[in-house]
Amino acid sequence: MGGNIFCSYDASDRMAAKSMKIVEQADFLTIENPASNKTSVKSLEKMVFDGKTRQISLSKENRKTFSVHLSNGGQTMTINSIVYFITGTPYKVNVKQQAYTNVTEVWNLSKDGKSIAVLAKAKSNIWGEERSWKTVFDRID
Repeated sequence: MGGNIFCSYDASDRMAAKSMKIVEQADFLTIENPASNKTSVKSLEKMVFDGKTRQISLSKENRKTFSVHLSNGGQTMTINSIVYFITGTPYKVNVKQQAYTNVTEVWNLSKDGKSIAVLAKAKSNIWGEERSWKTVFDRID
């Protein structure tokens, strides 16, 4: 499925990325999705480590709220998101419904700094069970 396998938000969402450019600053980092294929769209997301809730909106129907926490001497970052989107209603033609997915991502930087493992869990109002996955991004220079 590619990337972090979860993206019910938008083609430019970092959760759909197969590669990312991450730039660290003193109290935040930026994550760029460089649009590596025809289905992804270039994007830039700012992750501020203050724990405050922020929002990204690309349309009236699709938005994401999130907060970011940095811990463990800068080796672990936790992102809590709620992704809101409109989706079709099963067995009802042209009937749309508001959907949402709660996502928790725990990003762990390897000791040698050469990879980031993203452990993610998601639960939505459109499916019952919790889904989880792990994606590892290797550093390339």
